[in-house]
This record gives sequence, structure tokens and C-alpha cells, in this order.
Amino acid sequence: MSTPAPDAPAPPPPPAEQPPPEPDTEEEAALRGGLVKTLLAVVVNVGVLTALLVYFGWVRSERMADLLGLDEAILGMTVDDYVRRSVRSVVLIPIYAAAAGLAWVAFDQWWQRRRVRRGMGDPVVAFVARWLWAFALAVFALGIGLWLIGYATTFIAAPLVCAGAILVLLYAVSLRGRLPGSTRLEPLTEGVLRGAVAVLVAVGLFWTATNFATVEGTELAHGFVEEVPTLPGVEIDSDRPLDIVAPGVETSCAGAGEDARYHYRGLRLLEATGGHYFLISDEWSPGYGVVLMLPADAAGIRYSFVRDLAGVRADAFPACADAPAA
Repeated sequence: MSTPAPDAPAPPPPPAEQPPPEPDTEEEAALRGGLVKTLLAVVVNVGVLTALLVYFGWVRSERMADLLGLDEAILGMTVDDYVRRSVRSVVLIPIYAAAAGLAWVAFDQWWQRRRVRRGMGDPVVAFVARWLWAFALAVFALGIGLWLIGYATTFIAAPLVCAGAILVLLYAVSLRGRLPGSTRLEPLTEGVLRGAVAVLVAVGLFWTATNFATVEGTELAHGFVEEVPTLPGVEIDSDRPLDIVAPGVETSCAGAGEDARYHYRGLRLLEATGGHYFLISDEWSPGYGVVLMLPADAAGIRYSFVRDLAGVRADAFPACADAPAA
């Protein structure tokens, strides 16, 4: 007697179809396109970028010169000098801002997918939409706290954190408008809000880069004494006395009469700009330091840039008191 075959297992039910994502409205598409065009217009504006680079380079140089007891104006720096000194200040801040923007996009995608799957009634979705503004205010308060702490890192980060908090607040307003029963902003009001946020964020980024340049100039000034031995060594040969009086400078002579040459060693190159060499001495200190300015193409003067770690050229020229009489 045969037994009946067992019933085949019922096939699993097909997965429920997920509702398609809501298409962008014409207003949102236009807004996104306008935002992209605005960002591109700013990025490709060479005049604006050059002006920013020059300004940040000036902030860095002015801060360093002020702490060293100099007037930045006497250095006579050119636009190229300022630009080369500010690239780091301008490049790093947008990189940090872009990284934060990518994290923001990842969070938005997570929230949007959860909203599509579970709807606005989901507790997590509703909580984020309802209370994200409080998180934005907390981040803004954090930025103010960082400013009050006063460390170099917090001094740089404070405006950037506040700018990010303002953007999160704008995002929170957008999410809150999706809650059931919420009233969305009028187009004109939303346009004013977005414009105000854009201005505040731009000021925050500008302020952050300025603080970065200020801190960089301060650190360069504080570590300048340790950096003096690493600067290029300079020796000067002249057909006439230059009367260089600075701590650590040695003067020697060679020849006599019209053939006499004066040799100066113990100098370091501080800057080469505006057709001049700005030199300091080996024993420069914040308490007593001399900055010597000489034309790069002065007649009768020859500059030698040397690396004499062992001091082998110390006796290359006799002391002026031992030179033969004319």
C-alpha cells in the first residue's frame, strides 16, 4: 500500500513592493540647479579666489611680523608671495567642510530610506524631524564654547562648527515641514532663509580660514628662534664697509687700498622679495634682533648662500684688524 506524497512546501510570499521614492518637485529641482550654479560661479571666479589667497597670506605674514617686532609693510611682499603663503589656509578648510558635507549626505540618505520604508509615523523618523533643530542649537552652543576655551585648535574650529550648526538648523526646518499637520514656509520666506544661511556660512568659512592663518603665523613666530639655524646661510663680500652690527655677525677683510674687500658672515636669509634680501644674524633673539635689508642687485656686493655646518670657512678671511695697511 503506497503512502501519499507529502505536500510540497508553499512558496514564500513575494516581497512587498516598496513605494517608489517621491520625485523632486519642480521647485526643488530648480533650487538644486541654482545652488550648483552658484557654487560653481564662486569656485571658478579667479578674482575672488586670488583676493582671498592674498588676504589670508597677509594675515599670516602680518601676525608673524608683529610678534617678531617687525612691520610687515617693510618686507614689501608681492601678490605672489602672499598667495604662496596662504594656499594651506585656504585649501584645508574646504576639505574639512566637504568631509562634513559627505557625512551629512549619508545621514540624509539613511533618513530618507527609512521614511520611504516605514512612513512618517515611524518613531525614529518622526523624532529626527521633530527635534533635529535642538541638536543644531546644541552644536552652535558647542562652537561658542570652543571659542571661549581659547586653544589654537578650538580657535580655528569654532567658526566652522557654528557654520555647520546653521546648516543643520536649515535642514531641520526642512524636515520638520514634512511632519503631518506642519505648515511649510512660503517660497519667499524660504528663499530669504536660505540666502541668510548662505551668507552666515560663507562668513563662518572665511572666519575659520582667517583664524587658521592667524594661528599659523603665531606658531611660526613662537618657533622662529629654533628655526633660525635652519635658514639658508648668507655671506656677503663688499668693496666698501657695510657697517653691519648684529649679534653673531663676524667681519673680516682681504686686500688693501682700492682692492680691499669686506666679508660678513653669520647671516641668515629671512625673505627674498621685492628685489631685496632681508637678512638676520645667527644670534637673533626676540630681545635683540636686527633685520638687514639689502638690494639683491646692489653694485659692488656679492652674496654667497652657503651651508657651512662644520665652520670650515671661519678662517677664510683674516680679521680686519690684521689686514695689511694700505
